[in-house]
Amino acid sequence: MEHLERLIVDLKESLERQILNLDRKVSEGFARIETKFDTQAARLDRHGALLQTGNRWIARTNDWAEKIDQALETKDREIDELRARLDKLEKRNGNPGTKSTN
Repeated sequence: MEHLERLIVDLKESLERQILNLDRKVSEGFARIETKFDTQAARLDRHGALLQTGNRWIARTNDWAEKIDQALETKDREIDELRARLDKLEKRNGNPGTKSTN
């Protein structure tokens, strides 16, 4: 009978050791996974920051290009109006004027 008790106690202690060992291995595995996730999160944060910076730069460049396009359009329209006024004045004064080609 005492042999059976010893066998059961040994089995219990062996199972406890195996469970503790398994718990330690699981904890270590989760720690490694957590480290990998932290590294990946840091990398994704950097990528996100670069994307935001790029998007802001592109938006500012588009705004600048639109302003330049509007300014050039206004300048071209004003030059055309001045040419028309000059041609009209030259015709009124009898001077044929010179037409420039664009």
